[in-house]
Amino acid sequence: MHLADPTRYRLVSLTLWALIVLALVLSPLLGLLTPYVSLIFVIPLFFVTLLRGEILEAYSSYEARAFLAAFAAIALICVLTASSVADGLRAFNFTMLLAYGPLVRFMRRQAGRLGAERIAQLAAIGVTIGLAEVALSAVLSTLGYLHLDRPTGPAIGPIVLSNGLLALGFMSLGGALVRTDARAWLYLLGAFGAIGATLITGSRGPLIGASCASIAAAIFLWRLKSSRSVLGAVLVLASLGIAGMVGALIAFHTRAGSLVDIGKSLLSGGAVADENTRQRLVLYEAGIKSFQQSPWIGHGWGRIMRSVRPLLPQPDIDLGSLPQLHNDVLNFAVGAGVVGVVCYVAIVTAPILGALGSPRDDLRTFRLFGATMLTIIYVGGGLTDLMFGFEYHTYLFAMLTAILIGFCRTPRVAN
Repeated sequence: MHLADPTRYRLVSLTLWALIVLALVLSPLLGLLTPYVSLIFVIPLFFVTLLRGEILEAYSSYEARAFLAAFAAIALICVLTASSVADGLRAFNFTMLLAYGPLVRFMRRQAGRLGAERIAQLAAIGVTIGLAEVALSAVLSTLGYLHLDRPTGPAIGPIVLSNGLLALGFMSLGGALVRTDARAWLYLLGAFGAIGATLITGSRGPLIGASCASIAAAIFLWRLKSSRSVLGAVLVLASLGIAGMVGALIAFHTRAGSLVDIGKSLLSGGAVADENTRQRLVLYEAGIKSFQQSPWIGHGWGRIMRSVRPLLPQPDIDLGSLPQLHNDVLNFAVGAGVVGVVCYVAIVTAPILGALGSPRDDLRTFRLFGATMLTIIYVGGGLTDLMFGFEYHTYLFAMLTAILIGFCRTPRVAN
């Protein structure tokens, strides 16, 4: 062994633990700072891969190529449509898509060091931290020590935090697939905790993804476990129970319950009484008109709201000061046209297609389950908010995908 080998091993271990713990455990606590802290490890990893001539290997998987192609297309459009340097630099909001290749390659090389169940446990710890944050902020606000509109964590908004916790919570539920004894049901607690935190923050949009993910989880568990044990049947019923609980809370919870009234108003063609929803609908209408003005490459990511503002009705002109349209598809459509919508589809489906193309080892089902949950939560969250092109969620999506597809696999035995 070379003298430098122990030092190299320690650096590799530090990088591995830092990347995993930042994403799974500390992201709810560090909030919007998390992507920037991660760059301390991501940037050196990228350049080491480049300097060693291993960049082609890094982008050999489907999801790595899909992320790279999406980044390149969006970056090119940002440059072509830029009216200032700042507009062109908006491409760096998608930096984690570019960095994904070296990340997943690094994760593949460290596969098997912790195990899939430990990943599920770490994700559950992250959910616990997030739940404690919002519960504490709710208590302190009630006592008058904090003055918040809605409970949340430090350095992060309530909706952003809720979507992130749901991604972690349903990823941790995958532990029930790899655990074969009676303790498998404990992994349901991560999903319950994430939904509980979402309700405490009063976030409605994320509940859409949570209910769909619960049904998908029940289908996975039914196909894989229900026919083999009573425990499997319990897990299936519990997952369906989560979906039912979310539905009941949407119907009866004070803020979430307004979703029912909103749905009735939309179906009947009547006016929507909820002001936040009405404003979103105004933004959506203006966004569609803006897309029609430049349907192929859009107006540029830095010009989304500038293109929409002249199309807003005068009473709602102040909505033009918002940073985005509160819908992922519309943001991509206005920002990058049809090309942007194709990029969005490529990005959001990449984890599932990457998992399907991964090796047929003992953890392939775990990867496919986690990738499916991640995609559903992001699609659901993107119906009413921005999930991509915003540093925190773009980072989390890429990191969780790299951990699932790269790290959670059975290591190859050298001949």
